[in-house]
Amino acid sequence: MIGIINASPLIYLSKIGALSLIPKLFTECYTTLIIKKEVLSDDNVAEFTVLKDSFSSWLLLKEPINRQLVDRLEELHIHTGEASVLALAKELQDNTGESIIIIDDLAAREIARTLGLKVTGTLGVLIKATRLKFIGIEKCKNFLHHLVENTTFRISSALYSKILKEIEKIYNLFN
Repeated sequence: MIGIINASPLIYLSKIGALSLIPKLFTECYTTLIIKKEVLSDDNVAEFTVLKDSFSSWLLLKEPINRQLVDRLEELHIHTGEASVLALAKELQDNTGESIIIIDDLAAREIARTLGLKVTGTLGVLIKATRLKFIGIEKCKNFLHHLVENTTFRISSALYSKILKEIEKIYNLFN
């Protein structure tokens, strides 16, 4: 499956030391130039080297061809980078049928769903990596804890509880 990834999952996964999960979960990973510029805009952040290395190893740059779609998406008041990855995801899905967009912004996720795109986010990456046994249950819980306690990533307490229950379900399946 092809993964098309937005800035926030790249940033947050790198902040918690989980960015290396992405190329394990997807056969190909794409983003756009505007996303690359966004995530590499501050070379003083701790995760800069990991992010930069991802662009030279497994994360491919591809621009959407349909500029009209990008423009229409921007009119929906989402970030330009989100509009670019949404348009790219739509094009890749139309061409391959096997793609998923990795995006956290709620408005952009809703737009993705209306475009018929498969959607996941930072949390979905952690859950999928746990289901596929790339990381263990405790490692997933540690990543989740680090994500909500040590970064600006925000989720409701209800969603946090739901994710912990999902992790427990995975644990129960394996044991």
